[in-house]
Amino acid sequence: MRGGRTMTLWTVGLALWAIWPTATSWAQRGGDERLIRVRDAAGKPTSLYEKVVVINDFSTLSEHPTASGEPIDAWAIFFRIKNDDGGTDAISGRLRVGDSTGKPIGWIPEKDLLTWNTRFILEPIEPQRDRAFEVRTEGGGTARQNATPEGKRRYALITSAPEVERGDDTEYPVVVYAGNVQSDGQRGTLARQRNDLSDTSLEIMFVIESSDFMFNEYKQAEGRTLLDFVKASIRGLIADIRKDPEIAKAVRLGFCEYKDSVPKAAFASRITCDLTDDFDEFSRSLDRMEASKLQDDWPDDVIAGLASAVGSQRWKPNSVKHVILLGMASCQLTAQGQNPFQSGRNGAIDRWCLKNIPHGYSSSGMNIAQLVARSRPQGGGDSRARSTKMLHALHFGRDEIEETATQIGKPVEEFRSDVNEFEELISSLDDDTLNDLEPDVFRTVFAFWKLGVSRQQRSLALAQYQELARNNGEADGVFLAVAPGPEAVQKAVGTLSGKIRETFEILEKVREGEGLQGQTSNEIAQPLYTLVGAAAEKFKKSPVIPGMATVRDQRGREVAFKKVMVSESELRRLGSTLDSLFTKFKSKTAKADRQDVGSILDEMKVILAETSLGQEVAANAKLKDLISDLPLRSAALETTPADLALMTAEAFKEWLEKVESAKFRIKDLLDSRQDWMELSEKAVNERFTFLRLSELP
Repeated sequence: MRGGRTMTLWTVGLALWAIWPTATSWAQRGGDERLIRVRDAAGKPTSLYEKVVVINDFSTLSEHPTASGEPIDAWAIFFRIKNDDGGTDAISGRLRVGDSTGKPIGWIPEKDLLTWNTRFILEPIEPQRDRAFEVRTEGGGTARQNATPEGKRRYALITSAPEVERGDDTEYPVVVYAGNVQSDGQRGTLARQRNDLSDTSLEIMFVIESSDFMFNEYKQAEGRTLLDFVKASIRGLIADIRKDPEIAKAVRLGFCEYKDSVPKAAFASRITCDLTDDFDEFSRSLDRMEASKLQDDWPDDVIAGLASAVGSQRWKPNSVKHVILLGMASCQLTAQGQNPFQSGRNGAIDRWCLKNIPHGYSSSGMNIAQLVARSRPQGGGDSRARSTKMLHALHFGRDEIEETATQIGKPVEEFRSDVNEFEELISSLDDDTLNDLEPDVFRTVFAFWKLGVSRQQRSLALAQYQELARNNGEADGVFLAVAPGPEAVQKAVGTLSGKIRETFEILEKVREGEGLQGQTSNEIAQPLYTLVGAAAEKFKKSPVIPGMATVRDQRGREVAFKKVMVSESELRRLGSTLDSLFTKFKSKTAKADRQDVGSILDEMKVILAETSLGQEVAANAKLKDLISDLPLRSAALETTPADLALMTAEAFKEWLEKVESAKFRIKDLLDSRQDWMELSEKAVNERFTFLRLSELP
């Protein structure tokens, strides 16, 4: 490796987990201050505490610095704590370690430890095609990531702050582990994994739009509705699967519908046919499905439909799981009552539309990134390849400006120019002029405005469907823009069918004991390939690897995510504090109730006392520094008590809304995340997870 060769990067087991300093550490609650604070470049103590990682497979943990001790696994992580005399130096070559409360655990040889003084990690993306995470090792050479063994996780601990921040090009000092983290009782894991592949199935859940757009008819598509073509694409796929009995036996299908979150809709989303291997029942359910005329705004509650599919209780443990979106509408992404102008402009007719046309909202409260994160649980003992639902998207529909131009016999570009000019004219109308238009004129204006909106919303939908199919940058799913028509639908069906057939050709080779050659560009097969690669990965004894790594490779492709460690108790305390903030201050919307800074400080002291935080409260201290050391996103916590006293009633109301929003985000994280992890048996039984900075409250 030091000669420049690449090697398989590391497997990480449950021994990884360790926590970090929190604002409510045992030391701050009145206990013995044994934890050691990290100092910044100027020598000033920070809010972080020193942590160390075991980097030797043959290290020991002893009760006393001169005792022989018991074996301790590499990659175990502890807090450094002070000696009984308050010193921090090694004794007999060993450093003292403890848990997050400062409770002593034992002594480990200093030569077997590496410092980890941040709470950040890089989480590599599963290797795809021609991109993979690499570490530039000390002394030259690189270590390159291969497939992850079953049930393991891979992380690169960012050991210290980088010398220079360059955004995604920043080189981080990291440490990774390439060793065997299996215990003696797990030696049969590899054989079991290979045996499990013999009955691995493929499960596909379709997510189908069933609202107004599905009634669209296209002159060049034999007058059939959009829903006819969506159903035809699924029927064609079923027919192709049934041609091969072996494939049919290993496939389960289901579908759910989504409409919009408006009163006229019977539901926002529902599972109409849960996953089944009875294709006849699936087909009958598909035949019975009907669209609804909601006469509402353009976006639909697409995320709710996808969330229903992802959350189905019928997914099998041993399967490769896919969710395929089929629709036309863009996604509702805002809360109720916060609808954006759908033409992308702010004209009188846009305001008229907001008042006179029912508008939906995101009933799930999730955006696309959060939905994808829910479909890709992070950890635990099960293989991520078995638990992940990979998202794909087929967008059905045509450019309505082009369709209309064809119908009226006008050159498309000329008509497009006419629409653009008319849009500019419409946008210049004020409210009074719009209201004074004759009905016939208003209908013409509205028709041209709708054409502009359809173009805007189609562009938005295409971008959103592509974003969904990128699976948060972790894996490339299938994205197809399908024009209504027999040829386009047949082509889309052929594309999907071919990918499914190839997937099972790969599986058949594995069942017969054949190896796999290189990566695959097949999006349907990729999770299976990852699963197979994980089962075939050779466990090897290798040292911990220190080096430098980035989140993007030399070609600019994302190969890892920067994440922060967050404990469950930390999130619960933060949620409790925000709830107290909201409850105690929601009655103070009038500025007169907030002009006394002393009164606000007293309120803050009560809140901090109730949530066991205990910091001193100063008028100019930012709330985020008082209640948590998490790198928070909420602008509400950039506020000081003095700021609250000066806010107008409107500004204070907005602040309360931000607090409430952060509170709901924390509740969603606590309720829905599937990747809570625990420490090894040598450390405190604390549960925590890794979050991207964009996922923080």
